[in-house]
Amino acid sequence: MNPNLKAICEKYDYHLPSVIDQILNRYIKDILMTLSETVPTLAVKVPTKLTMKQKDKEAAGELTVERNDKGEVVIPRYDCVTTHTARRSGITNMYLSHKFTIVQMMHVSGHKTQKTFMDYIKLSSDEIADEIDAIVNGAKEEVF
Repeated sequence: MNPNLKAICEKYDYHLPSVIDQILNRYIKDILMTLSETVPTLAVKVPTKLTMKQKDKEAAGELTVERNDKGEVVIPRYDCVTTHTARRSGITNMYLSHKFTIVQMMHVSGHKTQKTFMDYIKLSSDEIADEIDAIVNGAKEEVF
């Protein structure tokens, strides 16, 4: 067991406190909003979709949203980050590290099929090109 993880478990006598996702996500957004003062890309406004509840509130005049010239709702990037963002990034980074097989990573992520796993991880076009180049040029062992 990782020493840091063991220390945390021992601190709580192996009875870890429960975490409420909504509250944790609020903390994440607050921290990133503060961090956006020194990391401007976190404050860039990106298109998003409203939930049905938000659409109803907007229609009732209880919520005002900002829209871009295409009519899309836009919010600062820091408002898009959640615990799920970290989970997905972690799984993608595991994949890119080439230290684990896809089967091992699927056990960590909980995916039952390779297709859903591959759909889940987020790879940029550059990352895909690097993967192809590494396989073609034999720069790494195949982990598939």
